[in-house]
Amino acid sequence: MSLLLSLGLLFATAPARADEPDARNWPHPRFVTYNVCGGVCAIYQGSKTAWRDTMIDAIDHWDADLVTFQEMCYGQWTLLRDTLANRASGPAYDSVWGAALPANPGCQKWGSDTRYGLATFSKGGSGTIDNGSRSVAMLPNPSGGEQRILLCAKTTIGGRGVRACNTHIDYRGRDPEAQIAQVAALTRGYAAQGEPVVLGGDFNVLPKDARLDPLYDHGGGTGIFQEVDENDKSEFTGADCPQSGDRCRSGEATAEPSCSPRVSEPGKIDYVFLSAYWFTTVRGDAAACTAGMSDHHLLRGAAAWEH
Repeated sequence: MSLLLSLGLLFATAPARADEPDARNWPHPRFVTYNVCGGVCAIYQGSKTAWRDTMIDAIDHWDADLVTFQEMCYGQWTLLRDTLANRASGPAYDSVWGAALPANPGCQKWGSDTRYGLATFSKGGSGTIDNGSRSVAMLPNPSGGEQRILLCAKTTIGGRGVRACNTHIDYRGRDPEAQIAQVAALTRGYAAQGEPVVLGGDFNVLPKDARLDPLYDHGGGTGIFQEVDENDKSEFTGADCPQSGDRCRSGEATAEPSCSPRVSEPGKIDYVFLSAYWFTTVRGDAAACTAGMSDHHLLRGAAAWEH
């Protein structure tokens, strides 16, 4: 959970639709990242089936090619996995899981296996994700908080290979700086091998925070990534984000007080980073808040292939 910036997300009776007027015309591939608050939040409408169906509706509506989940209980993952892998209608999704914690008491409501961590879903049947490439890197933990990980695997998006990575950065002390630096180093390594990299997750810091410098390739950053929601001029604020610019380290809030009692003000802390060499025409949109699904907003993204 985010301490200062936890969010609320979601979908009303049906999942919240993109509020950008031209979103239906945005390019492919398409991405979703979502902190589902599995260990703390109550099950949506008290029904695992309602949670699953609402989540799948959001994925299908966006026609997502790649989905990264954080704070996901093992039972949540298997519930989605088993349905999306075998359903009779709609595209199948392959998935991979990584445990950050061997047990979380809050996951008991999802099943007897209380492991807790990250899951990534990729559109396509079994074998779309190369499980032999799956890696779980333990991130540094100088402040002694909950263990955080980076989950990565090779997959295909529209027949093209990518390295899909997923993480949840701690908010405490020196953890964000140390963990983001390690994530940046590992993903830069994949990019150096010629792989397009997609990095989704909850980073628990705001876009202009210097601790994100190792990821962004602009705005003072030293990294290799652009972020899907960096060109929405309605979110450009400050002298370093002029309306005349094309992009800025900014974006719609994925955390706000109306969604979570832990949040003091709205802010963006969830991201979909795309390696700048391989992707162009990025677009992003945070879903509206619907009480009960999570304390984060779901973030949707789109891009076109540059190469």
